[in-house]
Amino acid sequence: MPNSIRNSPPPRTIKIKVSKTLQGKIRKGYPWVFYYQVLNRKISGKPGDLGVIYDDDNKFLAVGLYDPYSDIRLRILKSKKPTEVGRDFFREQFENALVLRRDLERQGTTGYRVLNGENDGFPGLVLDRYGETAVMKVYAVSWFPHLRELLPAIQEGLPVRRCVLLLSRHAERTVPGGEGGGEFQSGQMLFGPPLDAPARFRENGLDFEADVVQGQKTGFFLDQRENRQRVRDLAGGKTVLNAFSYTGGFSVYAFAGGCRSVLEIDANRHALEAARKNLALNFSEGGMSRLDYRQMQGDAFQLLAQLEKENKTFDLVILDPPAFAKNSRHKKSALLAYTRLARAGAKRTNDGGILVASSCSAPVSANEFYRAAGLGVKAAGKAYEELSRAGHAVDHPVSFKEGAYLKTIFCRILGKKKSGGEPDGNSG
Repeated sequence: MPNSIRNSPPPRTIKIKVSKTLQGKIRKGYPWVFYYQVLNRKISGKPGDLGVIYDDDNKFLAVGLYDPYSDIRLRILKSKKPTEVGRDFFREQFENALVLRRDLERQGTTGYRVLNGENDGFPGLVLDRYGETAVMKVYAVSWFPHLRELLPAIQEGLPVRRCVLLLSRHAERTVPGGEGGGEFQSGQMLFGPPLDAPARFRENGLDFEADVVQGQKTGFFLDQRENRQRVRDLAGGKTVLNAFSYTGGFSVYAFAGGCRSVLEIDANRHALEAARKNLALNFSEGGMSRLDYRQMQGDAFQLLAQLEKENKTFDLVILDPPAFAKNSRHKKSALLAYTRLARAGAKRTNDGGILVASSCSAPVSANEFYRAAGLGVKAAGKAYEELSRAGHAVDHPVSFKEGAYLKTIFCRILGKKKSGGEPDGNSG
């Protein structure tokens, strides 16, 4: 056990009262109690105290982590059946999560999500594996007093040498010192030797590296693994445009699938540099020189407009932007942005080519996104055939409605739509 984590005083148990309506939602798997939903407001508790909910018949309903500094006052760990929260509890929950991921390494994958927050029974915490490095990202300071009890499960259950801690912006701002929080800093090593280079890992037999401290999320978009594999299967002989390319995951898969060329677009210079490194990991220096591989740095919407002026089109266009909506207030503008982006992407897709569009905006439902993407293709004056839709991979399970954020649509662009009517094919 790392010496840097001191023993915390045992968490207290406090009683949380909620409405009968919320009790029903919790029975069905809803994992949160917001501050305005707590009926007994005069509660004195510290981050990590165990909040217990009893139903209207005074029977145990749920236990969770209390956080007086968050709008989410209680994050549910376990419902229906009483349980003692401690080292054995976390080990059992961790082992249950590993069962879902047990086939990934046999598929040539050592980079995947191990704990998907609420959906795996660890609300406010995610854990990703990158080869020999585990990365824990904590979104709720209520986890701090419990990390000492959780870490043995990680050390015993995963073939990793180290575990890096990352804190969300909220966690970094909250409890800067004292109450179990001051000892934790983003980037610190929870156990194992220091990490002096990007973490190396494999995905479907391909090699990648990730900056797990400075990169977005925990360093790589692990949730797109299955969509990248689909692109690999579709890419043979095609010219590819990869917009919002980040560190080049889709590009590596496209070349592995035998594409003719790739053009990447991203605003982040460091991401484009990382993309070149990831490509070099999979193709020798001589092989790299033979690849038709280009990059453009800048705003994707502006560069797509530039490509339109240059009349450049592609056989396979990938649109994987960052979240356009962080909360429900931004949903309307996000849907307009998705429509606008799909329109621009469809215009750059050759007739008979394939458009791939993704959204990671949780407030935007799957049906809303698919409709926005379809409207964008129509606005481009194109007809299309919907090939498939995709959601969450096995290592990103969803246990409640709000936990679903990722949606992707694959469309074949058929050409100009018929005048005065709907486009040919399934408009989704």
